Amino acid sequence: MFDFLQYGFIQNALLIGVALGLAAAFLSPYLVLNQQAMIADGLAHVSFTGLILGILLADEAIVIAIPFVMIASLLIKYLSQAKKINNDAAIGLVSAVSFAIGLILVKSSRGFNISIESMLVGNIFTASPLEITLSLLILGIIALFITFFYRPLFLITYDADYARFAKVKVNLLSYTLAGLTAFFIVVGVRTIGILLISALVIFPSVIASQWTKSFRMTLIFGLCTSVIIVILGIFIAHPLEIPAGSTIVVIYAILMMLSLGIKSLLRRA
Repeated sequence: MFDFLQYGFIQNALLIGVALGLAAAFLSPYLVLNQQAMIADGLAHVSFTGLILGILLADEAIVIAIPFVMIASLLIKYLSQAKKINNDAAIGLVSAVSFAIGLILVKSSRGFNISIESMLVGNIFTASPLEITLSLLILGIIALFITFFYRPLFLITYDADYARFAKVKVNLLSYTLAGLTAFFIVVGVRTIGILLISALVIFPSVIASQWTKSFRMTLIFGLCTSVIIVILGIFIAHPLEIPAGSTIVVIYAILMMLSLGIKSLLRRA
């Protein structure tokens, strides 16, 4: 039944899928509970232009895309904090302009021969060794960052003003979190897709918060759920020959609807 696990590309897909799933789950509560979930979607659109530039300028597109998207994430953070622009508006401004530039580059570049559809939905089964290495690297960096700065990040998430009063380096940690989110998004876009990567960040905390009462348990529940759903999605997608990223997102959506339905029934009981 599990004979396909002997294939290298399946093993690689599981490795990168679990790594990205865990990285997204680590980020999820700090972004979702701080009402910054849409930054993942905005940066996914920015990464489109970053990857286009990378394809046109370098042998490995991701080498150009990572710094490009990280700069965009810092710009969003700067606009929302220093210039007092609403966070959603800052995300919309930067992502819309970046995406528009990307479309212009695609249209005006004669040598561009990459499928736009493949960039939108990704393909986890064709992950390169570099992408696998980067996915493990970003998981390690995010896990260490969250572990060492768990308490100050928790304070920033719920009350940034109190965090400043408690002498937490709010700006430094916020900008670092934004940069790590950008790094994760670029790596994830190549395998999960531009249209779907933000779902990996949003779903873990939304689902976990239905069943947990503490921030720590929300984080742990999200990590466990993410691993299970990513593996299940890959196991279902491969034999059916459907996109694994799309399958993972659909399973997440089904689980969320089941969670909401069960919670509603329990309240009535």
